[in-house]
Amino acid sequence: MAPSYLERELKFDVEPSFLIPDVTGLLPAGGRTEASTEHLRSDYFDTRDHALLRAHMTLRRRTGTSDAGWQLKVPQEPFREEIRVEQAGADVPAELSSLLLGVGRGQALTQVASVTTERSVTRLLGNDGQRLAEIDDDLVHASVAGKVATASSWREVDVELGSDETGLLRALDKRLRRAGARRSGSSSKLARALPGAVTTGGKGKFRAGDVVAAYIAEQERVILAGDLALRRGDDSAIHKTRVATRRLRGTLRVFGALADPQRAASLDAELRWFAALLGEVRDRQVLRDRLDRMLDQVEDSLLLGPVRARVDAELSREQHERWDGLRHALTGARYLALLADIDEWVRRPPLTAGARAKPSKVIAPVDRAERTVSRRLRRANASGDIHLLHLVRKAAKRARYAAEATQPVIGAKAATRHAKRYQALQDLLGEHQDSLVSADLLRRLGAKAGTTAGENGFAFGILHEREARNARNARSKARRTARKYR
Repeated sequence: MAPSYLERELKFDVEPSFLIPDVTGLLPAGGRTEASTEHLRSDYFDTRDHALLRAHMTLRRRTGTSDAGWQLKVPQEPFREEIRVEQAGADVPAELSSLLLGVGRGQALTQVASVTTERSVTRLLGNDGQRLAEIDDDLVHASVAGKVATASSWREVDVELGSDETGLLRALDKRLRRAGARRSGSSSKLARALPGAVTTGGKGKFRAGDVVAAYIAEQERVILAGDLALRRGDDSAIHKTRVATRRLRGTLRVFGALADPQRAASLDAELRWFAALLGEVRDRQVLRDRLDRMLDQVEDSLLLGPVRARVDAELSREQHERWDGLRHALTGARYLALLADIDEWVRRPPLTAGARAKPSKVIAPVDRAERTVSRRLRRANASGDIHLLHLVRKAAKRARYAAEATQPVIGAKAATRHAKRYQALQDLLGEHQDSLVSADLLRRLGAKAGTTAGENGFAFGILHEREARNARNARSKARRTARKYR
């Protein structure tokens, strides 16, 4: 795997006459500054429709400095992660092409711009010579590939932290802004060189459809960041990616009247397929963590036989099988077509005439989603049907995600309050569902252990009873809290 590091950097726009302020007062005792100059060239690569740039990623081949080579920068909020491949030549390294297969939806990566930089560097060093931070004063010249007339120049200042002391970054930010620097509105030099490549929405009045489109675009960025992480073998990205697919599905369901119904149904079906693949891995991750915690709470004298070994062997095997299946799907035509469809919804959303209504019209679908939660919860509590509680949980998720989407209309505080309200119910019913799934697994493992030489099903029976009790407690709490959701 290519090496990477977290780039903790702030970018500033400055006037041609801007002077870097004195920063020696921010150094520790015995610290010093060191100055140098560099002449850099960066050739940027992207797809024809600038898919990387729209995903807030950049791929470049750099020369003229100590970190020459290929560099892929990806979001790692609030900063960025830089993935490096020290390879010469004009062709994008195969490792980086593979990582970007999903982000680029299989399109070719070609050079889109060249940027040369005359850089004045000020390094802030500690008393032991350690690099605490670096201030880069850049005079930038950019040209777009194949378009001679689009050359541009500007000056900017970058501040990158070297040590782990983020307080220094805040102090440098404050010092530079007092001197007249302004936080940059561009995420990279390429974004500034191609100002029209990423649109931030249509002109004119803000409409109901814009609220939904913005939320869909936000979920696409999460899915693409997860795609790249999964291709790097990072299974911790499964949860966020799965949640983003759920948010998208919830948006299509709650605000369905604002979009073409056939297109919405088609996208929903493919999102359900992909979410299921993610869920097959995620569910086993959750189960392993859950059972590990439960086993820690059981007295050793009651753990008869290789209980942990049986749990780990069963779930590890299943998790690896599902993980391999997921990674195989990431290279398939069906998955790439799904990403292309999501991107089409972001760039050209198939909205109906109703989407041209004023933004406040998105509140009515949220109200309906909330009423659905209340209605289903009453039915589930009245019938005692545990499967209905699972449907309540799904409805609570949709109500939560819909509330999040309305933030531009009702404000961050109100949206957060609504979302938290339904997240609490979602978490309660999620605990109920996890208990049921865990209890079913424990029953199967106990039966297998009871008929296997050298094993014993006693401990699995103890855990099964605890999970059954957890599920009963969750149902009781759901009955007590139902009035909050009327």
